[in-house]
Amino acid sequence: MNNFDKARFGRYAKFDFTINRSFYRNLALVLLATIVGLVVILFMIRWLTFSIGVDQTTYNDLTTTAMFTVSVIMIAFHIMAGCTLHPLRNKQGRITNLTLPATNLEKYLWHLLICIGGCLAVAVVSVAVADLVNFALSALIFKSTDGVQSLFANVFYAIPDKMTYQLSFMDATMSADMNSQSFDPTYQPEPDSFLSNMMGATWAFALCLSLFEMGIYALGNALKYKFNIIITYVAMQFAGFIFAICFIIGSIIFSQHADSIDPITARNFIEHLYIYFYVLAALFAAGGIALFVWAYKLYTKAQLTNSWNK
Repeated sequence: MNNFDKARFGRYAKFDFTINRSFYRNLALVLLATIVGLVVILFMIRWLTFSIGVDQTTYNDLTTTAMFTVSVIMIAFHIMAGCTLHPLRNKQGRITNLTLPATNLEKYLWHLLICIGGCLAVAVVSVAVADLVNFALSALIFKSTDGVQSLFANVFYAIPDKMTYQLSFMDATMSADMNSQSFDPTYQPEPDSFLSNMMGATWAFALCLSLFEMGIYALGNALKYKFNIIITYVAMQFAGFIFAICFIIGSIIFSQHADSIDPITARNFIEHLYIYFYVLAALFAAGGIALFVWAYKLYTKAQLTNSWNK
């Protein structure tokens, strides 16, 4: 049965959180300590630049720190997606899970909520705490908080904004390299519309790609309850290697025919690049949802045992 009842869902959530509290708490503490520790270590590096008398804007720049922090958060999301069925890692856990008075849908939704939703909540809190730590260290070491950037703003806004800003100059760069009487080398896209379109497209692409990657790890967890993260990572690296080879071959073929590309067509492609980002985002979103649905079906059919989880 896949009907959903809030009261029953709440009882199951309370039971699971009580039984596996230490597991969830330990993972949350690891993520918090990793992010705060990373910020402290990178602060020491910025302290070194401060000690040699560089400009204030240099040692207050948190772009590098934010990029490392985002990488840590994404790794945490993948790990937690690979732990959605952690209570089923042994036979006793699978038997207990089968006997609990809740539907498969309620159980699986709770696992997704506590792992992925909980990871997001811990990540937000961890970045906020790390931001306060950085602010306190800046006031203590630099004797000033003037110009200190916000790590929270960098992580959740500035990085995709900077990516979009770089993409906004692709058209101008391409136009400078093209020699055609029908093409105006001074042409540049309207910055406001282009930037706003690319900002939304970049966010959509990043979020949907993350959903797709988490779906892969969730599927790996549904296929094998123990040691799935390592197996899934190896499989993803192999798939990435194959994709990289195909991309290199495609780039070589494209470069051989680059001279025959119409400059006007190329310019229109850059102007409407955000559309392709949205299309890719939609494909990744559909693929991610399909992977989670697939994982759920495996969960309903193989909770007790299968050839991988004896």
